Amino acid sequence: MKFSPPLMSLLALMLLAPGAQAADTLSDASARATIRARFEAALRGDTAALEKVLGDDLDYCNFRGECESKRQYIGEIASGALKYKSIEHTVERVKMFADTAVVSGRVQATATRDGVERSINAYFLAVLAWRDNRWQLSSWASTLIEPPPAK
Repeated sequence: MKFSPPLMSLLALMLLAPGAQAADTLSDASARATIRARFEAALRGDTAALEKVLGDDLDYCNFRGECESKRQYIGEIASGALKYKSIEHTVERVKMFADTAVVSGRVQATATRDGVERSINAYFLAVLAWRDNRWQLSSWASTLIEPPPAK
């Protein structure tokens, strides 16, 4: 197939346009990577990385139904009141909506909060918003997965 010079110019402009580059990063894979980066930063206690990946409008609702803002969540990690010992996660599904991604999956974590260690197995639902050429976590909710009843 042969393209005319004007068509080639148009194709080149489309490929070099800022929106074309951003479209490549607005993907299932980049949303999954953001969730992974969020867990890795929390595990390391890396508040600078959390500042970047968490949106200023974050509603972080944990498995106990307690909701915190970005400042509160990062503050707990910075002060040592919340310290993760291990985090393993699986992203099960990503739904893309223009500049929003809804990510669901499972997480197993062990953390110490205010000196009390607890291990959890939970389902999570995360909403990511595309801002400043990156995904930012805007909403987080998790629900405990109870172990199956003993036989």
